[in-house]
Amino acid sequence: MSETTAYATLVAVFRDELAIDPARVHPDASLIGELGFDSIAFAIGLVSIEEKLGVTLQQDELIVCKTVADVVRLIEKTRNPVIASGAGTPAESGICAA
Repeated sequence: MSETTAYATLVAVFRDELAIDPARVHPDASLIGELGFDSIAFAIGLVSIEEKLGVTLQQDELIVCKTVADVVRLIEKTRNPVIASGAGTPAESGICAA
């Protein structure tokens, strides 16, 4: 899956599952500050992302993601373990900046 496909699917998840206007979503959008994510949104998003994209994400990895681009990188890292080889948690590997 390409990063563009992951991004487009992520925008659809935000729209369909979290009622976030797609016009507000961009790679640098802050999940908490701009998009209004709270613990419930993270939980719903986690399940929806896993179902739609066929990945298994760890809640502790998703929760440290700050932007939409961070989530896309996490999805890509999860889908392509070669990228992640030798990496620790997303914060340690630079996948999601803290």
